[in-house]
Amino acid sequence: MFGADEILLSSRSQIKGIGSVVQLVRMPPCHGGGRGFESRPVRKISSDKSELISFMAYFVYIIESLQDGSFYKGYSENPYERLIQHNDGESEFTSHKTPWKLVYLEECSTKKEALIREKNLKKADRARIKALIYSSKNLFKSNG
Repeated sequence: MFGADEILLSSRSQIKGIGSVVQLVRMPPCHGGGRGFESRPVRKISSDKSELISFMAYFVYIIESLQDGSFYKGYSENPYERLIQHNDGESEFTSHKTPWKLVYLEECSTKKEALIREKNLKKADRARIKALIYSSKNLFKSNG
């Protein structure tokens, strides 16, 4: 059906083990003869997986207002930088209750997981939040 030089495996499908993807592209006549459809040059996949995959951690956090004791729940790739933004008034919702302190931090492996967890925490009542702050899940242990 197709010659070996006409099949291109998607590097993404090779990494994830999904299967083969055939991708033919229209090449200008200056790139050789044939029917006008030629395969793209095959790109070699590095054996060093660290070049292909970068792991980014996402965090769900809870901060407490020192002004009135209220809690704010959010997610961030850099929760300490995000706390500075909250305290500098860069978030409209939290700018009226500064200063804030970090009281809870939980790591999630994906952004989707962090967003789902954040949504879940936003529904939590004060007693559940207090329990989380003192739980073993809390990566931020300065809760005295």
